[in-house]
Amino acid sequence: MRLSFFTLQVRPMIAASIRMAMRSALGVMTFGVVGCSGLLDVSNPTLVQDSDIANASGANSRRLDAVVNFSQSYLNAALEVSFFTDEVTHDYYGPPNPPDGDYIANLDRRDNASMLSQAEQTQNDQHLATLDRAFANSSIALTAMRAYGVEPLRGEYLAQLYALRATLILQLAEDMCSGFPLNDISSDNTSVYSGPYSTDSAVAYALAQADSGVAHGRDSARFLNFARIVKGRALLDQGKYAEAAAAVAAVPTTFSYTTDAGQTNRFFYLRNSPLGGVGEQEGQHGMPFVSANDPRVPTEFFQFRQTIPDDSLFAQLKYVNSSDPVVIASGVEARLIEAEAAINAGDPSWFATLNTLRATAITPAMAAIPVMPTTKDAQIDLLYRERAFWLYLTGRRLGDLRRLVRQYGRTPDSVFPSGAYVFGGTYGTATSIPFAQSVQGLFNPNITAGCAAGN
Repeated sequence: MRLSFFTLQVRPMIAASIRMAMRSALGVMTFGVVGCSGLLDVSNPTLVQDSDIANASGANSRRLDAVVNFSQSYLNAALEVSFFTDEVTHDYYGPPNPPDGDYIANLDRRDNASMLSQAEQTQNDQHLATLDRAFANSSIALTAMRAYGVEPLRGEYLAQLYALRATLILQLAEDMCSGFPLNDISSDNTSVYSGPYSTDSAVAYALAQADSGVAHGRDSARFLNFARIVKGRALLDQGKYAEAAAAVAAVPTTFSYTTDAGQTNRFFYLRNSPLGGVGEQEGQHGMPFVSANDPRVPTEFFQFRQTIPDDSLFAQLKYVNSSDPVVIASGVEARLIEAEAAINAGDPSWFATLNTLRATAITPAMAAIPVMPTTKDAQIDLLYRERAFWLYLTGRRLGDLRRLVRQYGRTPDSVFPSGAYVFGGTYGTATSIPFAQSVQGLFNPNITAGCAAGN
């Protein structure tokens, strides 16, 4: 029997959404549910029906649930990106585990075959499923807010939801191999199975969602600026540099939109966990996140590796509490987008933009970069180094490395960790996180092939 994407991946979230909506809309503190997991199970008067939350309060409860679910999913995805790239290096709890049995190790090694094997064994494309569930959850909230939201908050909240959706789509486009699905939920709570999305088509979809966020965001500077930055990020992925700069021009440098502060920040556990530590020139080409002693990536020594006693691991100090939020969109990123556009236009103002950020966007101020590179390749190298430090552990790094390959002609083995792997063997060649067709085909009849070629 073909299983439903709705049943496997979304119903548990709807149940949580309903519970939250009930508390808000009906004032019920606790209630009993027997043998149900969602709206579509049985017609039982003790269950929450659509009509129970068909009001502004219920719509807002679903929005809040979507925000929480987004934050949880984004935090998990950002951690996985940090291992796949050079931001974080993995360590083992003991002797190396079997290659296919350690999800983080497979990410850290960029081992495509092992990642696929593990997904097939567990029937779980973890990175894809996490973000796709949050996307479907946002559809439920969007439907409710369109139907029952009350102005002026309706427009404000629609802007937020569209910006969240754009972010989720864009994260998938930047992280996943081309050809991934983006399944959804219809307004009547039924599964909508997508065809394969290429990187380009997913970015275009994200851009359309961001445009909707900008259109609805007239009454809220916070959500409007969030949508503007996501739009600029999508345009940057399309290589439309001048348009990207224009999209973010009105965003103040001091602006910041973060994950929900109530969610557990898994980066916090990298402070003192054998899971891993801050990357240090990982795989030859990685950034010197430790030895640079850059204030944007504060670190401290916490232990030697489990299996290599003379190899130090450093803890990140960017997040010092388990509830610390992660920045999703910021005015600093807006200025970095403008700097990239200036480089591509031959405008030397990009260099002043970077130094202004160093002087004003961190306390105490950083020293200015003394000399402006003269060649475009060197200018891009400097810009992306600054991006690496400003955006450390925020989920941006994989998109940046892939853009260096796709838009600036760099070879993958010159930007991704490569060569000998610290625990033996060599790094793999994956430049994106794969998905298993056999897993997606369990419920989506439109996905008949795995990853498409290309970056």
